[in-house]
Amino acid sequence: MNFSFQSRVYSFTKRSLYSLFNCRTSLQPKSRDPSIMVGVFEVGAVPFNPDGWGPPESTTATTPTTTTTLPLHVPYAPFSRSDKLGRIADFTRSFPSSNANPSNRPSSAKPGAANSSDTPFDFSLDLDAFPLANADDDSSFRLVDAKPPPRPKFGPKWRFNQHRPQLPQRRDEEVEARKREAEKERARRDRLYNLNRSNQNQSRREAAILKSSVDIQPEWNMLDQIPFSTFSKLSFSVPEPEDLLLCGALEYYDRSFDRITPKNERRLERFKNRNFFKVTTTDDPVIRRLANEDKATVFATDAILATLMCVPRSVYSWDIVIQRVGNKLFFDKRDGSQLDLLSVHETSQEPLPEAKDDINSAYSLSVEAAYINQNFSQQVLVRDGNKVSFDEPNPFANEGDEVASVAYRYRRWKLDNDVYLVARCEVQSVVEVNKQKSFLTLNALNEFDPKYSGVDWRQKLETQRGAVLATELKNNANKLAKWTAQALLASADLMKLGYVSRVHPRDHFNHVILAVVGYKPRDFAAQINLNTANMWGIVKSIVDLCMKLNEGKYVLVKDPSKPQVRIYEVPADAFENDYVEEPLPEEEQVQPPTEDAEGGEASGTANDVEDKEIEAQA
Repeated sequence: MNFSFQSRVYSFTKRSLYSLFNCRTSLQPKSRDPSIMVGVFEVGAVPFNPDGWGPPESTTATTPTTTTTLPLHVPYAPFSRSDKLGRIADFTRSFPSSNANPSNRPSSAKPGAANSSDTPFDFSLDLDAFPLANADDDSSFRLVDAKPPPRPKFGPKWRFNQHRPQLPQRRDEEVEARKREAEKERARRDRLYNLNRSNQNQSRREAAILKSSVDIQPEWNMLDQIPFSTFSKLSFSVPEPEDLLLCGALEYYDRSFDRITPKNERRLERFKNRNFFKVTTTDDPVIRRLANEDKATVFATDAILATLMCVPRSVYSWDIVIQRVGNKLFFDKRDGSQLDLLSVHETSQEPLPEAKDDINSAYSLSVEAAYINQNFSQQVLVRDGNKVSFDEPNPFANEGDEVASVAYRYRRWKLDNDVYLVARCEVQSVVEVNKQKSFLTLNALNEFDPKYSGVDWRQKLETQRGAVLATELKNNANKLAKWTAQALLASADLMKLGYVSRVHPRDHFNHVILAVVGYKPRDFAAQINLNTANMWGIVKSIVDLCMKLNEGKYVLVKDPSKPQVRIYEVPADAFENDYVEEPLPEEEQVQPPTEDAEGGEASGTANDVEDKEIEAQA
């Protein structure tokens, strides 16, 4: 609480008051001449207050008259010794001239005299003492001086040149202009991105959690669940495989595609007349024949094995059907399962649209990626009719059909003393290097919208190809790992990776090839931290687990919400109603099938992803 100076006048001690009386006599002049008489410092009578500080209450209560010695315009507010003292005098206030009479100040009692309130000690309008007074006077009070603050010792770098003539900073202005344009573009992308997500109530990860690749039926019996953490500790070394049979024919790779850049891009062609086959294990006539000849104990395809080998990297749900027939084990896929398609942005943190009919939804992008891979694998070939044929023709094609360039290598690995594994592996092309033929696998990464990945391939592929690949490894780690595992299973000498982008982000039918890069599978596996021993350790552990099961049908499902896989025991007729072709006869489900029925059924298992896309769009 602030008190006026006048209230502090009465706080002198008695000893100080006696000193003031002594000073009065010293100030009187020694000469009695009235002409040289000076002013006398008159001090009024100070009454004694035996109850405390300041004047007694009887004195403050009386009105100022001729009998009291209190000066005029001196308010007094009682205070104690513990109160903090405020301001006493304001010497910084600017006083108006005598001819000025501000409207907000009370005029003096005597006309023409100076206003009695225009003194440093006047606090008659202080709101603390007089709440009803005008508060405008106190607003002009300054407790500290008005000198400018000291300048900092270290300031911006241009403070040294502030008194010098400024030179034109054109380069800096251009840099600042570019920065402003970049900020505007970033703000525009963020605005469009937020607009696109405005109708999304859940993220893509939450949508994946709510949906499994297969509907778990109540009559299914769960036998075991394996967390991903146990897979990372497994390790198993297998000897070099042996080739049992090679089927199909391959066309040569066109080396001119290695020189493609974003500046001389090529349109992606469509190959509707070529047939592509996605045949499962038990529908393969060659695997049936090898099973009848007891060539192995476990049978699978490279796509199924690659899915098992890269289990710890998977995010989306998938399922594999396992059939235990006698002492043999068959790993199958359901017709139309997720294994026929290619995931896009599976391991990315950016959510995708949930609507299935959206061109950027997870399902639409998977169909688009499968369509792009099929056409890319045929366009980069030298289509002059020169082919490299193998022991047998394509086992799934009818006579006279135009078949895509693909070769099937049926290979056998030794997992244990009495356990062998046979897998059908695919290669898409061949190239002649130093007069020796080398097998190639052909795959394509697809860009659908740069705002989801944050990297524009048309701007970064030439100058920062490593950054583009690193972004794809982050967003599609599982897909790239499976491609690498398939190349290692087929013992391909080279894997070609294409970069395919949409002509326009909203056009998912027309695409262009921006670049094609080749990698050695083993070097690329080391680059993406894919351990071959760990891959085979996962396969060996799942095979050992399934070999302990009784005869019957089982399904291995990746949990949609947790990093683990589950094994369910299912009825013998499960999934048969979902097949496009007629279900297998019951006798073929009990024992390995014979070669008699291989012709007609093999022709009916052709699965063209492009036709599936057309049906989905319809």
